[in-house]
Amino acid sequence: MTPGSSQKIVQTNAIASPRPSISSFPFDCTLETVEQQRRFELLRLAFFVLKLRKIEQRLQIVREESEECETRDAELDFRSNLLHHAIFQQVLTLIKLNAREQAMQIIDTCRKS
Repeated sequence: MTPGSSQKIVQTNAIASPRPSISSFPFDCTLETVEQQRRFELLRLAFFVLKLRKIEQRLQIVREESEECETRDAELDFRSNLLHHAIFQQVLTLIKLNAREQAMQIIDTCRKS
């Protein structure tokens, strides 16, 4: 899949489904419908994937600079592993909410951007 085609998929999905707005999330901190849960979990997934991408970029820079920063390298590896686990758990949650395809699109788009 090319970067252009993944952007096209995201644009198509944005047009096909209404964008979540602040009014679509409840103010009493409870997610009442499956759609609200799905949107919230997709948002969490996007956050985790983008955070992982940022850490992986930092890790690459640290490894390229020198090997003197082993403690920083180990800390970034640890954070990366935690985020991989969190992303896996989010995908499992989204599969239960019948949003597997959307989860995979978010992961694919965030990793390539």
